[in-house]
This record gives sequence, C-alpha cells and structure tokens, in this order.
Amino acid sequence: MNAAMVASCNVAPRQLGTDAEIGGALLRDVFAEAPGDGSCQRGDDPVVRFAMFRETDAADVLLGVRTSTADDVELRSDEDYGGTVQRIPVPLDTAGSADPTCHLRIVDFSEEVLAGTTISLTFSLEDAGETAVETVVKAAGNGDAPPARCSRNSWS
Repeated sequence: MNAAMVASCNVAPRQLGTDAEIGGALLRDVFAEAPGDGSCQRGDDPVVRFAMFRETDAADVLLGVRTSTADDVELRSDEDYGGTVQRIPVPLDTAGSADPTCHLRIVDFSEEVLAGTTISLTFSLEDAGETAVETVVKAAGNGDAPPARCSRNSWS
C-alpha cells in the first residue's frame, strides 16, 4: 500500500457521493461514474460505487436497485470477480472495517446524464424495505474515487 493511500485513509476526504440509511443498513458515498468525457449517453452502462454495511446484529440482504433512467441495474460483487449476483448480504461492520466489495452496473441508460447532476436509485432490502437515493454522477478517472478498503469511519 502506498503512502498516499495510507494517508488518505487517515483523513476525512471530501464527500464523494450520497449517504443513506435504510433500516439498520448504511449506504455510504453512493456515486455513479460517467465515462471519461463526463456524461452518460443513451446506451451507456455506468458503474455505481458505494460502501454498504450494518452496525446492528439484524441481518439484511440487498435484493435489487432500480432507476427510471435505465433498463436495468445489475448487482455486482468483486468477491465474484465482477460477476452479476442476485442478492448481496449487508455485511456487519466490525471495528470500523467495512469492505466495499460490491458495486452496481446501470444497464442501457435511456437518456443523457451529465457529470455533476444526479439520478435517483431505489435500493430494495429484504427486511428494511426501500429507499430512494439521489446519486451524483461523477466523471470517471478524475482522481476522486475513494481508496479501496478504507474503514467507514475514514469516510464520515
């Protein structure tokens, strides 16, 4: 791990995305990555990055995410080498060590969306229900991505 990554985990970076709470599940820094040109065009498949965890013993599962700006939203897990999954268990955050190993892929955008604007994503959990999250669209590769595997405490 390089010194810049270590240093960035020990300071509070500026907020990249949206935070939300649904039941006992916490969503942190939810943001969509636009392609390098800074906008999502019709037919694009942008990635949504976020950290998801719970601080209670009440287990829950992310069942899906939907949006009106695309045909589908795929749940993807880095633990499955980027493969699509049907559900993602909400991990327990032990000792502030949430590990953001999941992300979303928005499939076939139906309209142009510029970086700096927001799209609404509705997260559906098995027990907690649903919540809409206004998600900022960021230009990919602009250096604002959070370092992998920082604790949720360093993102607060």
